[in-house]
Amino acid sequence: MKSDNPPIKHHYIPAFYLSRWAGAGKVTEFAKVHGGKVAVKAKGPDRTGYKERLYEMKGWEPELAQQVEEGYFKPVDTMAADALEILYRHGHAAPWTPTSRTAWTRFVMSLLLRCPEDIDAFREWWHEDFRRTDPEGEKRYQKSREPDDPATFSEYLDSQPLAVKERYLFEVLNKLLEHDSVGTNINNMNWRILETPASAPRLLTSDRPVIRSTSLKGEKGHVALPIGPRLLWIASHDMRFLNDLLRTDQTRLVKECNRQIVEGAVRFVWSADESQTRFIENRFGLSPQPRLIEQIIDRRRSAR
Repeated sequence: MKSDNPPIKHHYIPAFYLSRWAGAGKVTEFAKVHGGKVAVKAKGPDRTGYKERLYEMKGWEPELAQQVEEGYFKPVDTMAADALEILYRHGHAAPWTPTSRTAWTRFVMSLLLRCPEDIDAFREWWHEDFRRTDPEGEKRYQKSREPDDPATFSEYLDSQPLAVKERYLFEVLNKLLEHDSVGTNINNMNWRILETPASAPRLLTSDRPVIRSTSLKGEKGHVALPIGPRLLWIASHDMRFLNDLLRTDQTRLVKECNRQIVEGAVRFVWSADESQTRFIENRFGLSPQPRLIEQIIDRRRSAR
């Protein structure tokens, strides 16, 4: 996919999502800065939650280097924005189609794998792992090897241009983002929207906005995402768990959600206002959220 003006500002927390916290066109951004301090600023949703060239395919010519952003994340976010509008309009009774429901699932899954730390970790592992081979691969290479080719398959792989390595990197990442079993699992869950009362604190969000149990299956298995200051999307196979949440003390529930959101944050927390500044400053990044990409990398390393 070729563009004459490819975007280099890549939002890992999209503006359409953050805009739900905006008042007068701006959200309140809490940013972890040098020395661990927290800086507070009002920002337009499109002026935060991004990193330039985050999904850039290194080694590619400029007009092609941004194709992951243009060809994958932009369509994912566009369809998710429509799905979010459905959630706001209809709540529990949302008239989902297979396309719109899958669009929301893909967006939730993307939030687990698309942040700068995820991409950096995956890229580091990928370029380290790319040259690894097995005996069968080496045997096949030796059978087809030409006299001027590198002596081993590992050396041949290591000699490949950066553009080739990056293309395969994003092909594998795309497969992870489209993981059929995880996506199907979330699609088949019961989805609910919790609307919190005015007496409760407002819900916060961050650069680690997805709340999830260790396992999505079984008792109390769940995945949740704040979708605005007063709305929480939550999905589970366990109907008893969902019903209990709907009946629980909503103030306590919001505080627990906010605790996990803030303690799991890396660089940013966002709010509708500054009313929870002390809460955010005291808890920012205290309990880093286990990253799905790290689990994937560990499994692949152990399989070698």
